[in-house]
Amino acid sequence: MQSVQARDLARLDAILEELSKETEAQCELLREHLESARASLVGSMPAEYALNLNMAGEALNCIADPKLRERIQDFIQGKSSSSKER
Repeated sequence: MQSVQARDLARLDAILEELSKETEAQCELLREHLESARASLVGSMPAEYALNLNMAGEALNCIADPKLRERIQDFIQGKSSSSKER
């Protein structure tokens, strides 16, 4: 069974990969916050992880693809609330 951290890391990596596509190139700030969240997740820093996800949530409007935006928003909302419970 995969740990919650490993699953979150895999989902975050998939999101970052999608954001690196040319169609979402204007989302540098969002990508920066998500990369910081990833580093915080790997470094076991839950407060920083939650903070970076919240900041990423504020930068979601740069995403043109509504399905990608919704998927990222679902990830952020699910993770920022669960990291507060830790």
